[in-house]
Amino acid sequence: MGDKPMIIDMHNHLLNEPDYDAKLAETAKRIGIDRVCISGLGLPSENWLGDLSPNNDDVLRAMERFPDTFIGFGVIRLGVDGAKKVQQLHRQGFRALKTTRPLKNYDDEQFDEVYAMAESLGMPILFHTGMILNTLRDKQDNVSSARMRPVMLDRVARTFPDLVIFIAHLGMPWYEEASQMARFHRNVYVDLSGSPAGWRNRKSPQFFDELFYWENAYEKIVFGTDVHYNDMLASYQDYQRIFKLNNVPRTVQDRIFGETVRSILKL
Repeated sequence: MGDKPMIIDMHNHLLNEPDYDAKLAETAKRIGIDRVCISGLGLPSENWLGDLSPNNDDVLRAMERFPDTFIGFGVIRLGVDGAKKVQQLHRQGFRALKTTRPLKNYDDEQFDEVYAMAESLGMPILFHTGMILNTLRDKQDNVSSARMRPVMLDRVARTFPDLVIFIAHLGMPWYEEASQMARFHRNVYVDLSGSPAGWRNRKSPQFFDELFYWENAYEKIVFGTDVHYNDMLASYQDYQRIFKLNNVPRTVQDRIFGETVRSILKL
């Protein structure tokens, strides 16, 4: 890439559609996104439409098909998977982890073995935070959005200071918790991911300036879309709109859109 800043979508997923990985890779290239961090949806078997959900093996195949585009985030289920699963995913070539739908609060000490292993292997963890969509398995999987509030990661960030934590969706609707987590912990970053028609588009630029008010606050944001490839461009442009209206310097935007994640993942 030379001296050109890298653009990285650090929060995206494979979906159960024909040739989805190829279409996602092509869309990213057309938009100008250099790398896309992908994971499965974190569902044991079925998604909210009743379709089979892509899993870690599907992500590995996509990484093999498009090695210059995709970076794999391996899905773990806290309360089901342990430290050995983290080791396995690392050996398979996953650079980071993604987790959602924990069986207990994110800060439950039962999960410390997972966090300790991820920290020792240099694998950041992307945590779903905030409200989560309904699925066909919610009752069976004992799902609770309250377990995924951003503040549930406070003890984790303090106990494992070298574990990089990505807080997804700015903790929607617990936005202030999420931004303050990024403020108080050097190892915590947030993304603003979500549908172009969702929460982010309904907030004014002033809303973000009020949340990220301290010195260098915008440097704790990383770019992630978490949308269908048809919505990637609109999501990318929405981030750009917010930062332009809030006069975020170009050098800081470069870090947001990829250079921070590039450094964290050692790309």
